[in-house]
Amino acid sequence: MRKAPLLVLALGCLAPLPLAALEVRFHPADTVYSHEVDAGRGLSTVVLQNVALVQREGGAVTVESLEIDVRAGGQTVQMQAVPTAALDASAQQMSALEAAGVLKLYDFHFQTSRSLGEGIKMAPSRTLAAGTGLLVGGRALMLAGPADEIAVIARGKDAAGRPVEAQGTLQVRVHKSPNEYRFPLAGTSYVGAAPSLHSHHRWAVPQEFALDLVALGGEGRTHKGNGETLEDFYAYGRDVLAVGDGEVVEAVGDAVETRDRLRQPGESAEAFLQRTVAEQNKLLAQGLRAPLGNYVILRHAGGEFSQYVHLKQGSVRVKAGDTVRRGQVIGQLGQSGNSTEPHLHFQVTDGPDPLYSRGLPVVFQNVAVEGLDLEGPIPLQTGWVVTAKP
Repeated sequence: MRKAPLLVLALGCLAPLPLAALEVRFHPADTVYSHEVDAGRGLSTVVLQNVALVQREGGAVTVESLEIDVRAGGQTVQMQAVPTAALDASAQQMSALEAAGVLKLYDFHFQTSRSLGEGIKMAPSRTLAAGTGLLVGGRALMLAGPADEIAVIARGKDAAGRPVEAQGTLQVRVHKSPNEYRFPLAGTSYVGAAPSLHSHHRWAVPQEFALDLVALGGEGRTHKGNGETLEDFYAYGRDVLAVGDGEVVEAVGDAVETRDRLRQPGESAEAFLQRTVAEQNKLLAQGLRAPLGNYVILRHAGGEFSQYVHLKQGSVRVKAGDTVRRGQVIGQLGQSGNSTEPHLHFQVTDGPDPLYSRGLPVVFQNVAVEGLDLEGPIPLQTGWVVTAKP
């Protein structure tokens, strides 16, 4: 009888550990859109914006590898292994940002609330305890041919050394809009930023396929002189046109413009960047939409929304509820909000929220690319000079 407690203890030591419940999650979920780079060579790019490895319950699991497989017709045609050093760095960085409150403040950018899910905290390392996760953001792939699926496979071990594996998949899609859009500016424009991988737009969900549009002078610059005033910029005050028929969902036109946000003569790039970040934080303190400045959002057929941002103060000509026609003037290009020089920030999304909707690829029916034998509905690239045909 005295041996019974020892038997119970022994049996307790042999009880299995709770199984790991590792998951691979995505935001945006289900689908990733490709951006055509070179149709003749069959080249396109995709970006996995947010890949989250989440351990919901059970024992801890240590992630040992993360593999991204591109598949076509059920066969793997391309594979990318994410270095463990990158996983370590991401865990350390994101957990530090969470502790500092940055992820909550900038959730519209990182969107961790949607990729991790409610109640999940950032793990400080590749070892994920129950209720923690590891976020891997911005994994870019160049596709050299057709692809229909991307699989992300996480492998690791639990505390007992047992292998753990989780997999998630995304469908690769070429977006086909039900609408025929026309360029939002007349004449010739310079595409300062597009969905190219070296553009800052590509790495944020709402503006993944957004455009920054300016104008160039004869000397190839965006402004005359030192660019000390807003009027020095060639694009400032140009009419902004509705890209398609639609209804005005939202319109803001009273945000203040200032030339103080321009780079000042003699100001170093580093000093300008520091000042820009400080000004951005001041705007965010006024509200999450303050960095947009003056803007118009239109609803189009098929659940698509066009958004026109940083418009000139006092130039917005429409209000919520108005019906607009393609080519109608809705405002003027300006310098309001988080803008370092006058430009039009334009994007098409799957919802009206400029911060939490998903960006959609967009092409225009009436553009020709200067210096290239390209025109019509083609994806635009950073650095192109384009002319809108009447």
